[in-house]
Amino acid sequence: MPDVSRRHPLFANRPRLAGVSLYLAAVLLGGGLQCASAQDTPAAAAQQPADSRSDGKGLPEKSPDMAGQNPASSKAPDSAPDLAPADSATEQRPTLLGKLNALGLTGSVRSGYWSSNRLYDDRGNIGTASTWLKLDKRFGNGLGLFAEAYAGREDFRDDGNSIGRVREAYLDARAGALDFRLGKQIIAWGRTDRLNPTDNLTPRDSRLLAADIDEDRFGSLAAKASWNLDSYTSLTGVWLPEFRPNRVFLRSGFSEVIPTGSRNWALKLDQSGKAVDWSVSYYDGYDLSGDLSASYVFRHYRTRVIGFDTATTRGAWRIALESAYTRTEDPDGTLAYVKNPFVYTVLGIERDFGNNTSGIVQLFNRRVMHYQTPSAAEQLHAILTSQLDRDQNGVSVRIAKKWWNETLETELSGSALLERRGYLIRPRLVYAWSDQIKLLAGYEYFDGSSNTLYGLLKRNRLLFTELRYFF
Repeated sequence: MPDVSRRHPLFANRPRLAGVSLYLAAVLLGGGLQCASAQDTPAAAAQQPADSRSDGKGLPEKSPDMAGQNPASSKAPDSAPDLAPADSATEQRPTLLGKLNALGLTGSVRSGYWSSNRLYDDRGNIGTASTWLKLDKRFGNGLGLFAEAYAGREDFRDDGNSIGRVREAYLDARAGALDFRLGKQIIAWGRTDRLNPTDNLTPRDSRLLAADIDEDRFGSLAAKASWNLDSYTSLTGVWLPEFRPNRVFLRSGFSEVIPTGSRNWALKLDQSGKAVDWSVSYYDGYDLSGDLSASYVFRHYRTRVIGFDTATTRGAWRIALESAYTRTEDPDGTLAYVKNPFVYTVLGIERDFGNNTSGIVQLFNRRVMHYQTPSAAEQLHAILTSQLDRDQNGVSVRIAKKWWNETLETELSGSALLERRGYLIRPRLVYAWSDQIKLLAGYEYFDGSSNTLYGLLKRNRLLFTELRYFF
C-alpha cells in the first residue's frame, strides 16, 4: 500500500535498523544477567513515558490511581546505619549495564506479537522486536540533557517494516525563575484524560505498534521558555521552527503535503498545586491533522486555537474540564474541503474507590460553527475531521485496578458516540514479573457504521502481547 510517509528517511526500508536492535538486545540482555541488585537496573525510571516530563504543567500527567493520594516520601531515616564496606576480595566489578546507568542511560528491549498492524490493510500475525533507549543526564548549574529513541522491526517477513525514530533530544537550563528547553521535544497540554482539546503542538504516530497509550507521541524541534511567577504560577512560550504532523495510515492513491513554514508558536499561563489548577493557552500554527481534498491529498492548513483547562480534587473525587475554540482557514464555512471553525469540550469526573481501584467517565462534544450538510463527495473528509454533524457527542470510560501487591495492573477503557453507532473497547493488562521484566497484553476492538471513524477502523482491530526487559 503506497504511503507518502515512506518518502521520509526515517520510514525508508532499512533492515539494518532491525539488526542494530537485535544486536543491542543481545548485548544488553547478556550484561543484565550479571546484575546483582536493583540499584544497577533502575527499571522504574525507564518505564515513565517521555511526554510526562514535558506536559507543561509542572506535574506528571494525572493517572487514575493518583486521585486523592499523596506521594510517599522515599527519604531514608536519619538514624539508618551505614552499610558495611564491601570486602575487597569479593567486591564485584561494575557490569556493562551498571556503567551505562551511571551515565544516565536506561531503556528496554521488547518483543511482541500483534494480530494486525495499524496500516488499514489485511496484514496479520506480526512479530515485533525493538530497543528503546533513554538518556537523562543532569549536570551542575541547572543544566540537563535528555534524549529518547527506538529502533526495531515490525513484521519479520521480507516486506515488513523497519522502524526508528529519535522521539526527543533536548537541553534543559535554569536561571533563577526562568526555565529553558531547546531541541526536539514532546509538549503535551491538557488536564482531561487522553481527550485533550488544547493538545495541539506536537504529533502522534497512530501507525506505530506501541502497547502503551502515549508511546505514539514524538517530538518536534522547539524552543520553550517558562517564567515561574511564583511557586504555583508560570508563563510559558513556545516556538516551533519546524512542523511535524500526526502520522496516519494512507490508503492506496492517497498522498500528503507537509508545509515547511516556521511560524508556529504558543503561549500558556498555568497554575498548578493549589486547590484548583487551571491554565489558559493560545496556539498559532499548522493543524496536526490534515484536511482531505477531493483529489485525496491531505493538506495541513493554519489554525488559531484558544483554550483553557481546570481541575480540582475533593477527597476521592477529581473533576476536570477542558475546552478550546479552533479558528480555521475557512472562518465562514464556505470551503468544502477545509475544516469549519469548531469548539471541542471535555468534562471528566474521576473517583478513587480505594483498594487500588479507580474509574473515570468523560463526556465530550464537538460543535461545528457555520455548519452545512456535507455533500456525498465531501462525506469522507467530514468523517475524518469529525464534522459530519453539527454536534458530535460522545462518552469515554476507563476503569483501572491493581492486584497482587500491585504487580498486576488491569484496565478497561472505551469510548462511544451518542448519536451515531460507533465505539471502541480496549482491555489491557500489565504484569510485573520482576523489576526488570514486564508482560503487557491488550485488545483493541473498533466497530460502528461506515460513516463514523470507529467504523472505518474496523480493519485495525487487534490483539497484542509484548515482553519487555528493562535496564
